[in-house]
Amino acid sequence: MNNKDIKIRGHHLLCLLHFEGKGYSEEFIENMKLIKEKLDEGYKFLLVVEKDSICNICPYLKDDRCLRERYPKEIENKDKEIINHLNLIINKKYNYSDIKKIIFKMITRSNFENFCKDCSWFLFCSQKNLF
Repeated sequence: MNNKDIKIRGHHLLCLLHFEGKGYSEEFIENMKLIKEKLDEGYKFLLVVEKDSICNICPYLKDDRCLRERYPKEIENKDKEIINHLNLIINKKYNYSDIKKIIFKMITRSNFENFCKDCSWFLFCSQKNLF
């Protein structure tokens, strides 16, 4: 994986903060670890509202669509909501260390709960009390 290959969708910006080696499958976990390591090393990523580098290995991805979502546009709308809240630009490259600073400045506990309340990982992530 090289710098130009890393794509991250809006809601995964928050997921990366909470990641602790748990996930949907061993392959998914290894991919997430690798992506997080690369981002922590300073690799830039392209911010998207579509399937990203994390989704690529997810066992719920079928025909470029997430099978966990009830409505096809639901997760894309969530991505856009988070991106807009953070005043970021879709299809722009970012450094994750800069994005983390923005997240901790602009995301409150209430924002986090609103953005993530419907996620199956919400209870796990909310126990970390990052916001």
